[in-house]
Amino acid sequence: MAGLWPLLDAADLELRVRTYLNEDTANFYTQAEIWRWLSLAAKDIAQKTGCVRRILDAVTATSTRNVTTNAYKVMHVEYIPASGRALMLTKIDPLRLGHYPINGTTPQYWYEFGAAIGIEPLPDAIYNLRLYVADLPKMQYTTYPLTAWNALWTLSGTGTWNHGAGSDVYTGTTGQAGVDTVTTPILVNATNYTFTITVSGVSNCGLVITAGTVASPSFTTNGIHAFTATTASTALTLTATMTGATGGLTVDDLYILKEADFAAVGDQIELAPAWQHLLVLYATSKALYKDRKTGPAQMLESIYNNELAYLRQNVVEVIPDGRNSLKYT
Repeated sequence: MAGLWPLLDAADLELRVRTYLNEDTANFYTQAEIWRWLSLAAKDIAQKTGCVRRILDAVTATSTRNVTTNAYKVMHVEYIPASGRALMLTKIDPLRLGHYPINGTTPQYWYEFGAAIGIEPLPDAIYNLRLYVADLPKMQYTTYPLTAWNALWTLSGTGTWNHGAGSDVYTGTTGQAGVDTVTTPILVNATNYTFTITVSGVSNCGLVITAGTVASPSFTTNGIHAFTATTASTALTLTATMTGATGGLTVDDLYILKEADFAAVGDQIELAPAWQHLLVLYATSKALYKDRKTGPAQMLESIYNNELAYLRQNVVEVIPDGRNSLKYT
């Protein structure tokens, strides 16, 4: 096989499909067809099972109820106060706005509304949120994670970015803002991306990822942060802004995922290993339909759908196992 399990790539998946079809080299089934079926399978799996999960950073806007999600479906919303414990918000029906008890002005409820979520009460300031979402699967950027800070990035602005082989360290003083830009653009314009980055050593500083002109929330705490956006240009920049006296932060392990179909032999989808062979079953069934072998195609399609249901129940769903699982204290 071309890939290394469990990190299967397009070439490996195609070869597995061709093994089932008994066609080692392209003849009746073209490579473009098989890659297209594999791409459709990835989306079908994610939509039917909700197996691609992310935790995204988001912020509210003052006097604006809606928060854009940039995800397939929001499952849960968490409010992150400046201090103290984070609070998981209660999901409500938007028709009930104004009918639930409110304690203060911080976010307490949320509801789904198209490509956004609504917050209750109406935000009177900027509040930090975490969105627990199900999303469509994306392709991994060729270098995953992106770690060669000393080879790819150039700095500007004020303060200092220190580029290392494995991490990027910013140091500054009050009022400074340093910008770090990828030397050669690695993004595609008008394409949806998810960026995940590890931030540590935060001291009087915040970090913003900008994809073209679309900016993430400011990351001001240590930990793993994620941001999804559709690019407005090909530029990728990190901006560190000082919020107090001398300090800075360290960033490393920048993971980049791109919404795209299989288009090259080395393309790897972010689906977990448990789901990857189902791509092959789906593509093989579509190939058999093309060959008018309806019976085997339907049988394989049934196996595929049953396996989806089984894995969703055993891997994705959180099923309460007793009364205590349903209690709140």
